[in-house]
Amino acid sequence: MSGESPLVSIVVPVYDGERYLRASLDSILAQGYRPTEVIVMDDASTDSTPALIASYGDRVRSMRQAENRGIYGNVNGGIALARGEYVAVYHADDLYEPEIVEREVAFLEAHPQAGAVFCKDVMIDPLDREQGRLVLPPEVRAERPLDYAQVLDALLKYKNSFLVCPSAMVRASIYREVGPYRDAEFRNTADLDMWLRIARRSTIGVLDQYLLRYRFGHDNSAQRYHRLRTDAERFFTILDRYLNEDGRPLVTPDAVAAYEAHRGEDQLTRCANAYVLGQRRAARAILDELRVSRLAASPAVQRGRLLVLYLLMTVLVRLPRSSSLAELLRWRRWGTGSRRRGSMPPWARANGASGERPV
Repeated sequence: MSGESPLVSIVVPVYDGERYLRASLDSILAQGYRPTEVIVMDDASTDSTPALIASYGDRVRSMRQAENRGIYGNVNGGIALARGEYVAVYHADDLYEPEIVEREVAFLEAHPQAGAVFCKDVMIDPLDREQGRLVLPPEVRAERPLDYAQVLDALLKYKNSFLVCPSAMVRASIYREVGPYRDAEFRNTADLDMWLRIARRSTIGVLDQYLLRYRFGHDNSAQRYHRLRTDAERFFTILDRYLNEDGRPLVTPDAVAAYEAHRGEDQLTRCANAYVLGQRRAARAILDELRVSRLAASPAVQRGRLLVLYLLMTVLVRLPRSSSLAELLRWRRWGTGSRRRGSMPPWARANGASGERPV
């Protein structure tokens, strides 16, 4: 980059984050890139988070919400305060490599048509131990700007396994154009809707570099959302909307088949969850909606395992509930597995978020 470097605003939403906030802020403040401003958005925390933020003095800007707004309502407030040309939303429980800001800015400076950039992440557990790494789908590699059709097609094939929310850096001008995160409608999945709105207006990029250590297994909002969920995943609500509005002519038949296979997988997961919760009538209703042909139509899911689960559920929902089988279903992982190396729960495939009350 030549000339004066652009200001980067780093928005850090947090709710009751005393356990990991200091490590996260230290990693953010250790960035080699300058100039930056760090804006910590306290979402009405009830623990020692306010005192911890205050201990940083003028090294960070901060705002405390009068009441809990949820992660993306809180983030919207931080973006409104941001003065930078670029706005990064980094999370209060993750750890950041010292070059993430520099490399994301470099991508946006090199590609003026790109509205946002992300990077790969290493998954860590609550004790900072590595548990897996994001493996990018071939369609989004090579650090090239991706247009709306490419993003939509890859999302249908792989779900949101590659746009890692707590690595996002977005042009402030793009945020102003597309408007705030629609948190009231999509809650902790509002990031996916935002990425699609951005991709409609500009290209986006994914750095093929591990610049973030994403923490899971400590009851963050992504984990809470997916725990024994019986309603349809909001991923499908969002993608259905974009397909119906303008996306269907842009995507490939293989991507549509993969998407419907993922939907079938979600239905089976919901059915099993309903059984675990003792909701046999709901489990039968979910199973009745499932078209088995969806599971067989694409290698995007582990078809053999899911077909076994389907056959098992067709029997279980018609018999008295077995507590031992319910416990087996509670802990058994039947899904596709993630596009990450290592072992982790299936909810970790989706982008999570820190700083929200349970949904």
